[in-house]
Amino acid sequence: MCKAEFSKLQDKLSHPKLLITDLSDYERYFHDATEDSCQPMALLFAENENDIKEAIIFSNNNKLSIVPRGAGTGLSGGCVPSKQSIVLSTEKMQKLEINSKRRIAFCGPGVITKNLQDKANNVGLAYPPDPASYEESTLGGNVAENAGGLRCKRFGVTKDYVIGLKGILADGKEFSTGIYNNNCGFNIGDIFIASEGTLCVITEIAVRLIKATRQGNTLLAAFNSPKEGANAVSQIVMRGIIPTVLEYIDGDAAACSNEYEKSDFLDNAEAIILIETSDIDISDQTEKIKVICKKNNSKYLRIEKDIQQAEALWKVRRNISNAMKAIAKIRVSEDVAVPISKFPEIVDYVRQLNEESKIRINCYGHAGDGNLHVNLLGMNGTDSEHEAIEIHIGKVMKKTIQLGGTISGEHGIGLAKKKYIGLEFDKSTILYMLELKEIFDPANIFNPGKIFP
Repeated sequence: MCKAEFSKLQDKLSHPKLLITDLSDYERYFHDATEDSCQPMALLFAENENDIKEAIIFSNNNKLSIVPRGAGTGLSGGCVPSKQSIVLSTEKMQKLEINSKRRIAFCGPGVITKNLQDKANNVGLAYPPDPASYEESTLGGNVAENAGGLRCKRFGVTKDYVIGLKGILADGKEFSTGIYNNNCGFNIGDIFIASEGTLCVITEIAVRLIKATRQGNTLLAAFNSPKEGANAVSQIVMRGIIPTVLEYIDGDAAACSNEYEKSDFLDNAEAIILIETSDIDISDQTEKIKVICKKNNSKYLRIEKDIQQAEALWKVRRNISNAMKAIAKIRVSEDVAVPISKFPEIVDYVRQLNEESKIRINCYGHAGDGNLHVNLLGMNGTDSEHEAIEIHIGKVMKKTIQLGGTISGEHGIGLAKKKYIGLEFDKSTILYMLELKEIFDPANIFNPGKIFP
């Protein structure tokens, strides 16, 4: 298609400069946080629903596809363009209105997660979903992937807070769900959550807020082996203790964080767990967790009651992703999840893979619900490292399914995991999902090539 044809779309937008066809300075929109990359035909920074409608109509008429995009922080290749596509960025759609009496926030898909959290906190409320990329990720992307986060064990994930959606379908028509329809009719909003941009473009999100909670104690416990740390995690949960945050970090991931920003207490730890106790029973939880950590031979245990001092401990966790990007030429992060009773087994399996492999393999994650980010690092960027990473991803996926887990805890399927979807879903389930895709998007213009092989 000739790029001059895009002038017809420019004329119908709220501002013609929103459409970019010279992409020489926009390479970051060719990929997300994975290595997959492709140059689209054009990039559109939508400012409103009409811009999106016109882009969809234009794409239908010219046999182009639409690839919705938030902040591009995803780790599954979910917003990587196809060649004959328009990348439709919703980052400029930043409406943010809070009704404190009803405890509801009405958000554009481009609202940064932390901005919503901060604005809610200003009126004594809270938005609990807390993905590690909360300073960058957008609400639209969080909904598309059903993002989790550090507080997911106690408070749940994105879908637990979405009470209404607005969006545009493949024929250019608007839809609304949930609170926007006074909660009448079919609850089709759940179909769009975690659909990874394959069914619609989300234009507004209503989320419920909760009363702000005070911060509990922060505990950091270090262990002599990954399995001891994982056993402590499993025992805390199975004892019925539900802290606000429960994170696991193996020794190699902790070492990466330590290289990025030095923390003396991380030296020589083979595993650590980071915990924020519930504000409901701070002292009781703290004592119970201490006992469990000591039973599992924790070699270091630090308890912080001061919020600012505790933040230094949480930097260990939040630094990990950037640390791995800084030290490795190749980094692939897979987010599997297993039943909490099987958490020590998957952690020990990753340890074994790391010992046997020429590449560097480590893990960390939202351990309270069995979620584990397995990171495969190529330090030199060679073809043999790429091959080894693919082999080990397959091993991790198969082991996860054997343990009764899922191949994606929160990152979605996207490009990265679509060839493994048959491990988890039977053929009839995949067929029904494809039939839903055909109902909502018969011409397959929304994010083609994702999720399904």
